[in-house]
Amino acid sequence: MAAQIKALIGTDPSLSDCAVVGEVQSATRSSAGHEYLTLRDEDATLDVVRFRGAIRPGESTPLVGEIVVARGRIDLYGPRSRYQLVASTVERAGGMGLLSREMEALKRALQAEGLFDAARKRPIPQAPRGIGLITSTSGAVLHDVLRVLRREAPLARLVVIHSAVQGSGAPEEIAAAIERIDAYATSERRRGQPGAISVLLLARGGGSNDDLAAFNAERVLRAIAATETPLISAVGHESDVTFADLVADLRAGTPSMGAAALSSDLPRERFELDRLGDRGSRALARRIERAQRRLSLASVALHDAGPLERINRAAERVAQLSDELVRASAARIEGAATTLRQLRLLLDALSPVRVLARGYAIVAGEGGRAVRSWRDAPIGSSLQIRLARGSLQATVTARSKEVADGEA
Repeated sequence: MAAQIKALIGTDPSLSDCAVVGEVQSATRSSAGHEYLTLRDEDATLDVVRFRGAIRPGESTPLVGEIVVARGRIDLYGPRSRYQLVASTVERAGGMGLLSREMEALKRALQAEGLFDAARKRPIPQAPRGIGLITSTSGAVLHDVLRVLRREAPLARLVVIHSAVQGSGAPEEIAAAIERIDAYATSERRRGQPGAISVLLLARGGGSNDDLAAFNAERVLRAIAATETPLISAVGHESDVTFADLVADLRAGTPSMGAAALSSDLPRERFELDRLGDRGSRALARRIERAQRRLSLASVALHDAGPLERINRAAERVAQLSDELVRASAARIEGAATTLRQLRLLLDALSPVRVLARGYAIVAGEGGRAVRSWRDAPIGSSLQIRLARGSLQATVTARSKEVADGEA
């Protein structure tokens, strides 16, 4: 099916040479020199690949947020059945995308208000007895955090409040969840309740820029800044930096690292070891992903080069010849069986037993020799006469010289 769709795309002239204008959502260049971009506009996203040979010497990869014009052909990436633009040129159109400009304006406004200032950040309590967790209860993050806390802070009391962490309604849900758990924690501390919540952990797993967009929303950032309870932002991977990380009192690279920061006995070296281990795991994952991408590209190139197609056609021909051989063998066997049945009928018809059944007899003289003529049976000799049923013993008393069947 993928090959058929790929062929249909290749026959459309409008897809063989087209230009696409979009904002760069993600941009990477592999160790082999190939460039991978994701472009977006208000309605959709498009994957773009520009192979090393199409990149001019000294040409840099476009930055996230830039507006570019990519020209090339639409192709289907067979291993994943995803269409992409194979670009021959990628030119900067100048300026930044609307979303990037809005984000830059928000960043400047928050900086002007001092929400990113280190002076306003509060210390995270050591060995907290009560922890408030804001995350999605349907994701894997909750299980990761619980696993770390059971190991590192088994006596801590944990209060979990659910919130969507991506989608159009996520910013409002996250902000409301932060305000609700902060009010609850503040009330516990004022009452002097044992095990009162003294720190908040905002957690979400990794994702694309669009997936993490809720943690750059102004509504969420102002809710974080307004808390009376210190808050740790543990959003995405260590390489993902959101505005929530900058406003929070402490940024943790991953949800697991955020939970580890609340350990009652975790030394600084162990925290750093977790961070470095996480970075190493991600680096290994990226190398594996690049290797898989190179393997997929090589597979597509090999497929386009033709040997696999010829092998497939040869395999089909072998299967066809095999079927023909089976049918021919079956016909030969059936013919031989028919001939055998005919010979069996002929042999049956010529059988002496059949002759005896028609009233004839077999006469044998002395020594068991067949008697074919009157000369073979002298007077007084003994004869053995075999009938269809049984036999007779006789003695020759007379002979006749009558001619029979041309013999005298």
